[in-house]
Amino acid sequence: MFKKIFGSYWFKSGSLTLLNRVSITAFGLLNFFFLIRVLNQNDFGIWVVFLSVTALSESIRNAFIYNPLLRYLNSEDEKNRDDIISASLVLNLIAATIISVIFVGVAFTINFMMDAPPLRNMLLISIIAIYGFTWFAHFSFLQQANFRFAGTFFSTFLQKFTLFAYILYVYIFDVDTSLYLLALVYSLGYVLSSTSAYIFARNERAFNKNFNRVWLSRLFHYGKYTLGTNVSTMLNKSTKEWFLAGMIGNAAVAIFSPAVRVANLFQIPLDAIASVFYPEMINRVKNEGFQAAKYLYEKSVAMILVVTVPGVLLVFFLAKYIVLFIAGPDYPASIPVLQIMAFYGIFEPFQRQFGVTLNAIGKAHINFYFIILSSILGIIITYFSIRYYGIIGAAYGTLITYSLAAVVIQYILYKQIGVNTLNIFKFSGQAIRQGYETVIKSTAKKLL
Repeated sequence: MFKKIFGSYWFKSGSLTLLNRVSITAFGLLNFFFLIRVLNQNDFGIWVVFLSVTALSESIRNAFIYNPLLRYLNSEDEKNRDDIISASLVLNLIAATIISVIFVGVAFTINFMMDAPPLRNMLLISIIAIYGFTWFAHFSFLQQANFRFAGTFFSTFLQKFTLFAYILYVYIFDVDTSLYLLALVYSLGYVLSSTSAYIFARNERAFNKNFNRVWLSRLFHYGKYTLGTNVSTMLNKSTKEWFLAGMIGNAAVAIFSPAVRVANLFQIPLDAIASVFYPEMINRVKNEGFQAAKYLYEKSVAMILVVTVPGVLLVFFLAKYIVLFIAGPDYPASIPVLQIMAFYGIFEPFQRQFGVTLNAIGKAHINFYFIILSSILGIIITYFSIRYYGIIGAAYGTLITYSLAAVVIQYILYKQIGVNTLNIFKFSGQAIRQGYETVIKSTAKKLL
């Protein structure tokens, strides 16, 4: 039985994707832990803004390239494989070029929006990361489309470790550094990770001289919906930092950042399950129909809630000690912000799996329109919340947006595939009960 479990697709791929997400979040926390003790509040706030901008550019490629590539590679005939891959790579390179041009434009206008002179050169040097990520993403997406996750884990680990090693060096040896050097090391990490990803994907037929405009058009028109969805979501998340920097100052971003880092821990089960869930759902829907999508959505959200709800309560009650540990005594204002943001972990699973589900059943346009509208609403709510309540308003605004979105999401899924919200809580209860019974039986055997 154990051989069957440990050898299954869900265990192997799920373990690797979970490990990948854990390592990404761990490096993020470690970088934060040491860097917040090296940089002053103003510089640290600028660094957070820089990371939010680069994260947005990566999210664009994840949405625009990964989702259509994965969908068509797993649903089309093998004879179309090379055409799909070559079209995907061309789109990836086009997107990288457009993003680079935008970065140049933003670099020379950023100081009209916020007082952050170092951001100019940081954005310019990060063009290296844009093209590095292009090749890293292409090779990694191919591996994931073929249900191989080891190469993605190792390459991602290498990229994150590069920046962490430099930050640790600066911290231990008390070396003076600059935001520009941090951005340079960040970018060089993607050069290393793209090389590693190529080594793992060299047998995946990653290149094809033939170019099919039909497939370029098909990937583009499918990707435009998932692109709009992800960009809107990322803008909704990133504008908090941008509003804080522009309306209050870079130090406000630094105060807000500890809460964001801890709240990101709830992304681990979300991202791990979504990476495995999406290709599996495509296959299940293809063979079993929408009923499979209904079941997988209810089951996956239930599984995530079982993991995240205890974490939400733990973070809420221990917020003071968490902030003191990761940020130090100079950030007491981060404590109430973290207590509010902890509740993101309850609402976000509904929205994340909603998008994955609609993409898998070929209704990405519905997710697109929903995210666009909810993001616009969220940005408006967040802006006025910050204007009237300051730093803590950024947390209140997002929590209000998430809770409203969760209600609408359940209605849409009920209409589309018959999702029953009560089933989610029923599955959660079953999982808790089964876990409790397993622990009791195991304890009883040891005592007897």
